[in-house]
Amino acid sequence: MKPKCFQKNDRGSEAWRKLKRSREDDEEKSEQRRRSKKAKKSEKSIEKNKNIKENSRKKSKEQEEKKFQQKRSRSPESSAGGGSHRKKRPCVPATKPAQLDISSFIFHFELGQGNFGKVMLASWTSKKKLVAVKISEKTPLTEMEAHVLQIARGSPFLCHAYAAFQTKIVAYIILEYIGGGTLHDLMSGQGIIKTDNIVFYSAEMICGLQFLHSKGIIHRDLKPANILLDHEGHIKIADFGLAVNSIFHNNTTRGRAGTRGYMAPEVIKRKEYNTAADWWSLGVVIYKMATNLFPFNNEQSVVDKEPEYSSICSTELVDLLQALLKKDRHQRLGTTGNIREHPFYASVDWVKLENRTIIPPFKPMVSSYGDFSDSTGETSSSLTVSSDDDSNNSVLEGFSFQDLSDSSGRLDVKV
Repeated sequence: MKPKCFQKNDRGSEAWRKLKRSREDDEEKSEQRRRSKKAKKSEKSIEKNKNIKENSRKKSKEQEEKKFQQKRSRSPESSAGGGSHRKKRPCVPATKPAQLDISSFIFHFELGQGNFGKVMLASWTSKKKLVAVKISEKTPLTEMEAHVLQIARGSPFLCHAYAAFQTKIVAYIILEYIGGGTLHDLMSGQGIIKTDNIVFYSAEMICGLQFLHSKGIIHRDLKPANILLDHEGHIKIADFGLAVNSIFHNNTTRGRAGTRGYMAPEVIKRKEYNTAADWWSLGVVIYKMATNLFPFNNEQSVVDKEPEYSSICSTELVDLLQALLKKDRHQRLGTTGNIREHPFYASVDWVKLENRTIIPPFKPMVSSYGDFSDSTGETSSSLTVSSDDDSNNSVLEGFSFQDLSDSSGRLDVKV
């Protein structure tokens, strides 16, 4: 049906207006359909692009996982970059260190002897260095000493060990050779030590003791004979044969141990004690350096009398000694307060001291490896430690070697 045509004069009529509205409605509906169709097309396009991206991500992830699995399944040689075409490196067998025994050393002479056994000066031929070899029967104390010597490597003010080996009965501990003599030798030659020198030597002792105590170790035998001088004149605390460990915080130990004249009151009375016992011994050592005398005449006076300080001129030194020689271990300097902050040590640069950049007041003459290069030394037969059970055991059999720089090393002390 053809739309009705209107003449120009009919355009204002009601019929004309209805037709116009109808056409406008049709155009609006047509526009809405067009927009709706366009919107649906756009949504489909967005969804399609989204699916494409998601599929691309999944595919990329699958490829990465596949490559990773392939890489894991390859041998170390092929994964190094050459695949199966890469030549394998030849396998070189690891070389074991040479077994250590008495034949590794040339022994020269005895450095010291006691109930523990003896210490010999020796040349370690493969290392071309002088060492001190401590030879003693194996006991639980031997294992403890080896343990402490192991820890001592962390401080330049403590004597340490290089290695150890053993037979069924005898333990051999290879120590660094500290050939400058002892503090006892220095005091015997000089008599009373100058106050400035007391500051230096005692400050280095403090560094060594504080390191030991930080590891829970009590020396228990601090005395001038166990304080060595190295080739530069710095001190090294030695002889850990009576040391005990695991003494932290409020932990204590018992047992009379040490040397007469240097033992603290609580040790003499066989009471519980801790690291404060070492600070008492340090006080005695300092008193001897200042006066060339012991502060007490006998063990009873250690318990109930006070030292005489009239011969000591330095008021700071007297105050230090009074603080170190307190009868009550709980009030003793070292365990209470910071000993480094005491006025006696006001002139000490502790950083330089610990770095050993302060020049010592005395430089000893020390032998070197070359001084003994032509020496034939002693035979191993003279190096055994007497024991009723050792008569049938050759000192060259049954060695167990361990390098004490390895923290897992332990001496077998079971006889």
